[in-house]
Formats: sequence, structure tokens, C-alpha cells
Amino acid sequence: MQKAYPEANKPASIVQGDNDANSIWSDIKKSGIIPSDVKVKPQKQGNDHMSVSPEGYDTQSDPDCWWTAKQCVQPKHKGLPMDLASCPEPDTWGLTFDDGPNCTHNEFYDFLSQNKLKATLFYIGSYVLLHPYQGQRGIVDGHDICVHTWSHHYTTTLEDEQVFAELYYTAKIIKQVLGVTPTCWRPPYGDTDDRVRAIAYGLGLRTILWEEDTHDWEIAPAGKASPQQIDQNYQKIIDKSKSESPIVLTHEINSQTMKEFQKMYPKIKDAYKNVVPLTACQNVTKPYADSDIEYPAFSDFANGKIQPSNLPKGDSIKIDPQAKYQPKKLNDTSNGYAHPQSGKGGGKSGGSKDSAAAALSISYASMVAIIGGAVISALALL
Repeated sequence: MQKAYPEANKPASIVQGDNDANSIWSDIKKSGIIPSDVKVKPQKQGNDHMSVSPEGYDTQSDPDCWWTAKQCVQPKHKGLPMDLASCPEPDTWGLTFDDGPNCTHNEFYDFLSQNKLKATLFYIGSYVLLHPYQGQRGIVDGHDICVHTWSHHYTTTLEDEQVFAELYYTAKIIKQVLGVTPTCWRPPYGDTDDRVRAIAYGLGLRTILWEEDTHDWEIAPAGKASPQQIDQNYQKIIDKSKSESPIVLTHEINSQTMKEFQKMYPKIKDAYKNVVPLTACQNVTKPYADSDIEYPAFSDFANGKIQPSNLPKGDSIKIDPQAKYQPKKLNDTSNGYAHPQSGKGGGKSGGSKDSAAAALSISYASMVAIIGGAVISALALL
């Protein structure tokens, strides 16, 4: 399968000779959905797409609805749906974890199962390629699977074709390994604008951000924050339980971030009546474009009926390198995140200002320290 995909952990481009990808990309370009007035954003340093600069951009008017600049979640260009960043139901924590599948996450997934928790998991395409069985466990356990790009770079710094490839190959590997076509994605660092949203839209992907950020990825030793600082970040969100129902950014990026959630979960559970995946948060009962898997609506989930129906079983799920990924534009899909059944989910802020500031300033070295180890170790096996 490796030859059918871009190099792991590198900004993706369409693989030479991939006629299916070229055809789909051609159709998206011809559709006219990509706004011509939204330009590629400059990088802050180097040429590795691990930073982004607001230099020369009109942040005040924010014509591109650039989240990194102003946490914009309502696109400025026609035809693009609002990003989802909060849950419309009261007393609700939207449970999401980025940067999986992690090759060491079995203990963490056991914890989720033992506590009857389901989450929305944003998977990196390279990691699904390198850790396919860990990825399969996510759907077998009843979690909701979304796209988190192929290589975890700043998408607004990428050319159009690269953005397409980052999303296309991630959705394709999810289809071939997990057997489903996702309809949701989250931009790394929240870095998206109307150009990137439009390309995602052409692939049938709804943009999902967050209203609250635990900053757990900054935890030592990979980052510089102490566990006590991350505890405080969690507590600030917990203290808002009576005033908001946020989609919350957390990570399965390493053992420290996973242990942080396990430690803080009792407090989350005490403060929020409902801790739910985004399928329940948004009442999206059929999140996949081509599957009969059905997830509980919010009312069912809140009443304890948490298990999706028609899930694949661990002893029978198969990797299928021949499975066809056939995306449709978001508004052409009858299932999925194009059709949340209650509320708009846009949240009060769509994310905190310090989240955006961190997105502007994070360095390549720090992200290699945080997520690179898992990929480097996996690449050694190829």
C-alpha cells in the first residue's frame, strides 16, 4: 500500500500516476468552489510548512475567514457551511482527540471503554498507514472517525493541490483500512481559511474546530508545560460548565496527554452532565458517506444508549487496498456532517485567542519533538 500513498509525515502531493486522484482534483477545480481571491499564506520561518505568518494580511477585516488570524468560523465566501465548534445541547462536553492513531493507545482506549466513553477521533493519514490496526480499533470500539490531514502541517501555507492531497489521501487510507468514508476534518493548529475549507468541501468534509483548548500537547517532557499547568487549563474549562457546551481540543498524541485526560475525567464528569462524541453533540447519526453504521442521537446517548449499530468487529475487519474512495461534494451527501440535526454548533468564540497565538508561533522543532517520534519509529519498520 505504501506506493499508493505519499511519503509519511511529509507534505502530500498527488502520487504520480494516480488517475483517480487526478480526476477528482480536476472535478473540484472545475466546480469553481475554490475562491480565487484567497491566497496561500506565507510561512513565518523556513520552508517546512510548520509555521505561518500574518504578514501582509488584513487581520482587521479578515476577508478569508482565517481562523489563525481571528478565530473565524463563519466563512466569508458563498457556498461554504459554518464550521462546527460547540455543541447546541446544554451541559455538554464535546469529546475529541487529535493526532491518532497512536501506537501506544490501547491502555487509553481501554479506559474510554471502561468508562463508557465515545469520542470523535481526528486521525492523521500517515499514522493510519503506519499503525493500521490501532486505527481499526477506533471504529471497532464505536468512536467516530474524522480526517486530520496526511502530515499535520499548516494547511493555509500549502498550495491548492497539496491541500487536496493532504485530505484526499487521509480519507482514502481511512476508507481502505477502516472501511468508511469520513465527512469531517479538523485542520492542524486550527489553521484554515475559505480556500482550504472549499477544497475540503469538494471532498465532502465539514470543517470542525473547537471552542476550548486544553493545550495538553504542550505537556512535558515533549513540551514545556508542567502537568499542573495542563490541570489548570482543564479546570478553566470545567469551571465554565454552566455557561457553555464546548467542543474541546485534546490529544492522544503521547502517553502524557492521554494520562492527563484520564486524571481529569472525574472532574469533567462531575461538572458536565453529558460527555459525548460529535455524532451525539451534533445529532449526526450516520457520519459516514457510504456506510450503514448508525450512531446514537443526543437524546439516546444521554439516556445511556451509547453503542453504535452495525459496527465492524475486531476479528473480521479487513484492510482492503482495492477499496475505492469516491467522495462527493458536501452538499451532495445524504449522510454525514453536512446535515447536523439540531443547532448550528458555531460556539461563542470558536476557540480561544491564545490558541491562535500559539498556532502562529509554534516551531518545527517543537512539533517534531511532540509528534515526530511516533512517525520516525514507525518509518523504521517500512
